[in-house]
Amino acid sequence: MDRTGEQSRRYYLLDELRGLAVIAMVAYHALFLLSEVFGYPLMQTWFEAARPVQPFIAGTFILVCGICCRLSRSNLKRGIKLAGFALGLSLGTFLIAWLGIFNGVIIFGILHFLAVAILLFFLLRKLLDKIPAAIQVPAFAALFFATYFITLPVTENLLLYVVGFQSFAWRSADYFPLIPWLFLFFAGTGIGIWAKQGRFPAWFDTARIRPLRFAGKHAIWIYLAHQPVLFGLVMLWIFIVP
Repeated sequence: MDRTGEQSRRYYLLDELRGLAVIAMVAYHALFLLSEVFGYPLMQTWFEAARPVQPFIAGTFILVCGICCRLSRSNLKRGIKLAGFALGLSLGTFLIAWLGIFNGVIIFGILHFLAVAILLFFLLRKLLDKIPAAIQVPAFAALFFATYFITLPVTENLLLYVVGFQSFAWRSADYFPLIPWLFLFFAGTGIGIWAKQGRFPAWFDTARIRPLRFAGKHAIWIYLAHQPVLFGLVMLWIFIVP
């Protein structure tokens, strides 16, 4: 038991789900790079086939992150650290676009979203703690599905673009607005209450696939490194096989 009287357990399945999601995200971005940037016809077919899967990949990543917020020692530190990585990623894409290498600026991608979501949870946790998980989870899940297909009005305001309003002035190569994804994240923090209470099944504790667990524990570094590594590998391939 921890000092709050709740059980402290290591849920290996969460690491493995996060690892599976980040590996799938790397594969998806590889298809995007080969299809949309380098224009390989076969990869364009595969990329179009993979498009419907992308929301499930990102959704798994976001939901697991929400659950883990309930198990974290310091969401403030996690959020600030992730915000720093997100800022660095944006600056890097701005530099790459300025150099004319690849015009894919990331203004508010999944790292930016997760940083903001974690910090919002940190600020709202005491309020959310007053609502039972049995209410939080279905309520936030319903809000997510209700807003997923809604198209918000057009704006030139960057903050409203971050919220989820459409924009002609702003374009992010990787875009995860607060609406609808924040509702899925908060559904995850609601599920995390049950995790913190030790109410997950025992098979959540059992380690199964070591490579997935490793990828899950190092997901942030894999995410940050995969785009330049993929780009470099493709460029090398083109150089070797014109």
